[in-house]
Amino acid sequence: MAFLPLFDAPCCGWYNRRHYRTRTPRVQEKPAMDPSYFVTPNPNFGPPEWVFFIAQFVVAIAGAYLTFMHADANPVRGPALRRLGYAMLILGLLGAIVGALRRSAIEPFTAPYWITIITVLSIALIIYAIYYATSVYPGQLAAWEASQRGKGARAAARPQPTQRSNVREGAAREEKVVANGAAPRPSGSRRAARREHKRRNK
Repeated sequence: MAFLPLFDAPCCGWYNRRHYRTRTPRVQEKPAMDPSYFVTPNPNFGPPEWVFFIAQFVVAIAGAYLTFMHADANPVRGPALRRLGYAMLILGLLGAIVGALRRSAIEPFTAPYWITIITVLSIALIIYAIYYATSVYPGQLAAWEASQRGKGARAAARPQPTQRSNVREGAAREEKVVANGAAPRPSGSRRAARREHKRRNK
């Protein structure tokens, strides 16, 4: 057994490296995710599956509300919300059906890739809805408002129908005066006409 000096240690200024060998800890590498996990049937229905199942019902109910119950008079926002409602309703019903089949342990719907597909489609719908609301919808709304302002300006520039009728009636009266050579006699009661006739004959 070799004799170690008093200050022959790594904590001191010098030491014999042959007496002290450092060991590097071994790092255990995490195994990569096996792709076969998505296609392997798994009848377990845990908390993640319950969250997915309930979320699909919520999405389907929200889609039905936007499609059939929500009324929006705006001609741009109304159809857009209705289309979003249809997409949410269809996707929510598909997810609820997949969750029910998974809950009933019916193969091949016990494979995790069914829930994965519905989840990816839901994320894609959310991304598209955000893109439409921030990029497409403002331009469509501005174009519709500009067209409405243009229609209002053209309607204000047109003459009123009552003014046209008054002008036509005045022109017809003038033509009648010119044709008869005298202004038309205003209508009055017969008694007043007889009194006027007697007064002139006296």
